[in-house]
Amino acid sequence: MNSPRVPPPMPPGATGPASMPPGATGPASMPPGATGPASNRAASSSRSNSYPQMTLNAMLNSPARLAQPHLHPDKINGALWFGIDPCVNSFIRATWQAYYMGPWKSWRTVPDERRESWWKTFVQNFYRDPEFNDLVYGLWKKETWTTIGERISKKKRQRKKPKYINEADWTLLLEYWATEAAKKKSKKAAKSRKSDPVGKGCHKHNAGPRSFARIEYNMMVASGTNERPSFTDLVRATHTRPDGTFVDYRAEELVTQAEMEATQLSNTDGSPGSPSASSTPSRLKINKAYLKLLKNVVGYLRNAKGKRGHVYGLGSAQYREHAPSSRVPNGLARNLELEMRVGGLETSLQSVREDVSEVKQDVSEMKQEFASTRDAINQLLQMLRPPQAPTEQTYAQPQVPTPQP
Repeated sequence: MNSPRVPPPMPPGATGPASMPPGATGPASMPPGATGPASNRAASSSRSNSYPQMTLNAMLNSPARLAQPHLHPDKINGALWFGIDPCVNSFIRATWQAYYMGPWKSWRTVPDERRESWWKTFVQNFYRDPEFNDLVYGLWKKETWTTIGERISKKKRQRKKPKYINEADWTLLLEYWATEAAKKKSKKAAKSRKSDPVGKGCHKHNAGPRSFARIEYNMMVASGTNERPSFTDLVRATHTRPDGTFVDYRAEELVTQAEMEATQLSNTDGSPGSPSASSTPSRLKINKAYLKLLKNVVGYLRNAKGKRGHVYGLGSAQYREHAPSSRVPNGLARNLELEMRVGGLETSLQSVREDVSEVKQDVSEMKQEFASTRDAINQLLQMLRPPQAPTEQTYAQPQVPTPQP
């Protein structure tokens, strides 16, 4: 008979649960920074104690959430974002570890009510604009299932029980992993990770523990602009050694071909001898060439037949897109096309402004020329006009006063 399940210890800074775990008789633990219900039942009218009874929509529309840390993919006004600010990912890990109360070997085996509890805890502690609801949920879910798989798999290889799993649940997990079905599945997954679909080696990078999204953001800050680096610059920064040589053959091939095609396209668009014909291709053209190569070369779109798909070489940076309902490659291509159209409109608008400025300058110069011409004509008319004869002036003689009789 299994021993009774004991809730894990409360993380530092926790104040109470976002929801009661199944079978628990008292308040469970909370991740750092959570603001769940007070332990005093008499305080049921307080705002914090009303969270377990609140629906998800009520949480999202609560005015109190405006005071929570903000999330925004472009980090506007110091907002936070997944993969860039470690506190967001740390909070997600602390949440599921504080409520990991079952023999769950992966995200798929976690009960729906426990997933919802984790999500509500996150919603309760971070604010985002409604337009990013789907994107935030997708990235929260991805971070949760990824870290669960990574942490559990690591402890499995080490044969070491993690602190957030009790002895009874750990024993059940060990018994499952010892079955023939589990061993067969593990071997299949290992083979898939080491697969070489195009005969050019497994995917390698030198980013270490840093996320690609963080590296991309640091590159943008270092450039002093509000523009993200091109895909090829990001791949070069994450897949090369200090001496500049690539650690991944496919990454080197993609970067070289994408930049070459973008340069050729840039030279074709510009007329011979024009500045655009010899200039470096724009970031948008390089990104477009990179995605085109991925689409045309088999083996470069990972999980291309899946629901989402992953773009080779971009890591977590590819998930910073605002339309998470579609596959990642399609979303990147759509956003890129939109950005190119906006850039074209801005260029056209700037050209129109320059043309209007030139017209104003021409009108001003024409006015000055008209004024000069008018003055010259007046002077010429004065010179051609015949001189007038002097006119005699008559002066009235003073009248002599008539003497009075």
